[in-house]
Amino acid sequence: MRKVEAHNRGILFLALDTYGRVGGIQRFNRRVVAALAEISGDRGWRRPVMHIMRDVDADIPEVASAAIRAFGSRRLDFIVRSAAASRNCSILFLGHINLLPVGLICKLAAPRIKLVLFVHGDEVWDDPAYRRMRFYEPLMARALNRIASVSAFTANRMRKAFALPAETFRLFPNAVDRIDRQPGKSVRNILTVARLDRHDRGKNIDALIKAVALLKHRNVKCVLQVVGEGPLKRELASLARELAVEDRVEFLGRVSDAGLAGIYAQASLFAMPSSKEGFGIVFLEAWLHGLPVICGTEDAAAEIVREGIDGFAVNPRDIETLARKMAMLLAQPGMAAAMGEAGAEKVRSGYLMEHFKGNLEKIIAELP
Repeated sequence: MRKVEAHNRGILFLALDTYGRVGGIQRFNRRVVAALAEISGDRGWRRPVMHIMRDVDADIPEVASAAIRAFGSRRLDFIVRSAAASRNCSILFLGHINLLPVGLICKLAAPRIKLVLFVHGDEVWDDPAYRRMRFYEPLMARALNRIASVSAFTANRMRKAFALPAETFRLFPNAVDRIDRQPGKSVRNILTVARLDRHDRGKNIDALIKAVALLKHRNVKCVLQVVGEGPLKRELASLARELAVEDRVEFLGRVSDAGLAGIYAQASLFAMPSSKEGFGIVFLEAWLHGLPVICGTEDAAAEIVREGIDGFAVNPRDIETLARKMAMLLAQPGMAAAMGEAGAEKVRSGYLMEHFKGNLEKIIAELP
């Protein structure tokens, strides 16, 4: 009874940019906002309070079931008002490791509040290629009641880097929404969808271009379609010209959701042999569209891909194997379709919004 009464005081969620930018963490944050609002409404709790550090007021949608406030450049105001709000809440969710110091300030203002941190991937790997662990973070992280990690891979890397006990972590996978799959006819397209920022070299789109060059040499007809925009596009286009496959690599840039659905409908398979995925939500999206997938072996994506059942995991440095798996899926459309459907069924059974909400409810229920 005491736990219910404490929770009834309310929930606070602190996040970085959430509605003002497009990206995996931003979509995750929006899903957290929606799930917390539903959970609070279902249980008769007060409306959850959401403080978004970097968004501005114009970014915020009208959500009657949640009190959302954007702070833009007013960082001190964000900290002060979050600390004040924490005094009327029993649970504080932190959307990013960068908000850990603010969480500790809130803990000082409300010593009985429970702290939960969401972690997504390379921001907690202590990898200099992406983000170094701050010297103060391991000590601060010991104040957390739970760390909700999108994958076991990310949880294990953070646990070792931060020297944290395993019992602090809970697996909290990402999710996607149901779709109405568009009918289409495969034209032997290999699809990849990724941001092409400079720090996204770990997506290893260059490996796909090299594999396409091998397939061209072996007279395997195919086209690699790259959806995404960023500084890496010029570098990758130069590689395609260098390997004489510029006619087999299409850079489609940013596309609308409707446009992307049409591109998925015309694809034979989805491939992204990344080495930097903290989870791999793009593979869930590809499966919903009925595509088999090829992921990398060096990150969290290999956790969700069942080898030979709904996709293949390939070392991104092994261009020969990558090309061979791509050729196999292109040559056997029946097998590819069956693998895509196996993936789609997996998504429907465990990676939709209702599962995301249920997993969040479990974390809330077990907080001490």
